[in-house]
Amino acid sequence: MNIKGINYTSGINYYNKISSNKVNKVEKETICDRIEISEASKALKDYSVENNYDNKKRVMELKNEIANGTYSYDARLIAKGMLDAMRDKE
Repeated sequence: MNIKGINYTSGINYYNKISSNKVNKVEKETICDRIEISEASKALKDYSVENNYDNKKRVMELKNEIANGTYSYDARLIAKGMLDAMRDKE
């Protein structure tokens, strides 16, 4: 019975066989997203309700009412608003 081990040349042949199957590295292209806003949507910016509402005036009125003790509130409306807010979060 003749048992032969791995000799030096078979190791080199195996390395050459593996290195010939190497896949070339592919460079990735960078893709960037882009958003364009139409002229119609830019024009709608001027018609916003929030721009026409003066929060500072209302805040000052509320502060004065609270300071004078004349601020009145409806507990049912506050509770309803709180429940609606909690239900929307779920």
